[in-house]
Amino acid sequence: MFVSDLSVEKWNGNRNEGDLIENPNWSQIETAMRELDGKSKTLVTLGADDETYMSIGGGNLGKYVVTATFDNLNFHTLVDLSKPDETEKLVVGGQEGIYPAKMCVDLLRCLLAARTFTESGTLDSLLSWEEDKSLVVA
Repeated sequence: MFVSDLSVEKWNGNRNEGDLIENPNWSQIETAMRELDGKSKTLVTLGADDETYMSIGGGNLGKYVVTATFDNLNFHTLVDLSKPDETEKLVVGGQEGIYPAKMCVDLLRCLLAARTFTESGTLDSLLSWEEDKSLVVA
């Protein structure tokens, strides 16, 4: 498997009491993703190394935000291009944020993206991804 660790946030007030699982299996990863509730459990990170990881956040109302990076500079966001040009509120990483609706995807897309990343270290080509090029490194 490509992924070497699974980080699971669990917020208790303003403290993160989450876990780090070394060499997780797919069952542990899927369970962590399904437990995201947008309240106390708001972020799961699948890590390969310090610069390569996928984060899945949210969970409230069955909506999730998925991002991945291979160099910690360029980020790819999973999108649903059929969504309207609106915004939605999600709690990710313990903080409420406003996201474009197209970034708020369903659990099935999240699971497919995470499974492909976990097994092969790639972005699933059957899904739609947008690259965030707003970060400029001098």
